[in-house]
Amino acid sequence: MAQGKLDGRIYDLVGVGFGPSNLALAATIREEAESRQSEELSTLFLESKEEFAWHPDMLFKGTTIQLSFLKDLVTLRNPQSRYSFLVYLKEAGRLIDFINLRTFFPSRAEFNDYYRWVAKQLDDMVQYGHRVTAIEPIEDEAGRVDFIRVTYQNLADGSEESCLARNLVFATGGTAKLPEGMTTTDDGRVFHCGNFLSQIETHFSDQQAAHEFVIVGSGQSAVEIFQYLYENYPQADITATLRRFAYQPADESHFVNTIFHPEMTDFLFDLPEADRERLISEHYDTNYSAVDLDLLAEVYKELYERKVEGNEQIRVRSMLELRELELLEGGRVRAHFFDLIKQAEEQIEADSVLLATGYERTGIPPLLDSLSRYLRKDGHGCLETDRQYRAVGQDGFRPQVFLQGFCEHTHGLSDTLLSVLPIRSKEIFDELSREHLQIEIQTDGELREPVGAAFASEGRG
Repeated sequence: MAQGKLDGRIYDLVGVGFGPSNLALAATIREEAESRQSEELSTLFLESKEEFAWHPDMLFKGTTIQLSFLKDLVTLRNPQSRYSFLVYLKEAGRLIDFINLRTFFPSRAEFNDYYRWVAKQLDDMVQYGHRVTAIEPIEDEAGRVDFIRVTYQNLADGSEESCLARNLVFATGGTAKLPEGMTTTDDGRVFHCGNFLSQIETHFSDQQAAHEFVIVGSGQSAVEIFQYLYENYPQADITATLRRFAYQPADESHFVNTIFHPEMTDFLFDLPEADRERLISEHYDTNYSAVDLDLLAEVYKELYERKVEGNEQIRVRSMLELRELELLEGGRVRAHFFDLIKQAEEQIEADSVLLATGYERTGIPPLLDSLSRYLRKDGHGCLETDRQYRAVGQDGFRPQVFLQGFCEHTHGLSDTLLSVLPIRSKEIFDELSREHLQIEIQTDGELREPVGAAFASEGRG
């Protein structure tokens, strides 16, 4: 914990990570200040990437987003927003062409371009190429905490800086989930799907070579990777493995899809814990280990047509549980599976094993460990959050710490997805604004203006 003088620039809000969640919040902060003709909260977002990118290693040609374009960064909050997908299309000169597509589901590449278009307009609020290395509370002599020090490293030159935050919003996304006891390698033999395109292009650039690939996973990413490989590596031998009997289609039916409506957040948050857990579990197939039905039909048709041709280069193996990965001499890898039907071990050798095994979010993100003594925990050891996505602080801890994407167990399945970004960002903004209007800082016996006003002349990072 840090004590003593308040050195460093002070911001009303510091955001860790600048993916879609914090991008939506940045758009809300800018737009709300303009519409209210009020002073904008002094804000700094910190992002380790060199530029805005949304899952860049999974931007396959032809893949589409899995939600309506109307669930963009702003429309559910403000249909007249200048940051909407429709305004993006108008400025790009493609509005009438998109309408003629007769779809609500843009390509993933186009939606990423839309996000980048919004991010470029908010470029003054973010520092790219800066990774947060420490988040520390600053105690005064009475043991109270009014500020959080955020230390971050410039990845270009290795230098470190720090600033002070009156409030913090944490939105770093999930980290790659790997099978227990397994790690990735730097040579392309074992890697997670989150790095797919960069890894495959670096280590397997010859698309005409007879590479051997093994894919592990049963969700959308696993099947997309399977399709990408057999379409782009015609000579490759590809084995897709999954622990269950078959790929499960994502439940996108009309009634079930209402679980992603914004008002469901209130409903789920207010439920008794056991009821909420049961309801979330019953609808896991809306998002987890689930695949678009149209994609499943395409892959099944490909497998059938190859069977007619007598082509056995690609296959799907079900009921195989990955137990171990063994690195072999000569740059190969041996995957040790357990066949759940035969109750026997099986080995498959390949040039590369691709782990499409999803992402995970810890109950207390490691970067927030230093704050944990000031924040309450729930019965599962996770940070306790209120309805506004705010970690509940102990007495004497004044900063508001908001979590975006870490509240699924209390706020519902939409928390880690894109559906509620506009509404959630407005709820967080309203809490920040309420605090911003009320705060006065006691310094040397004198009352100072709220931080946003006092430091407005310093601009943003």
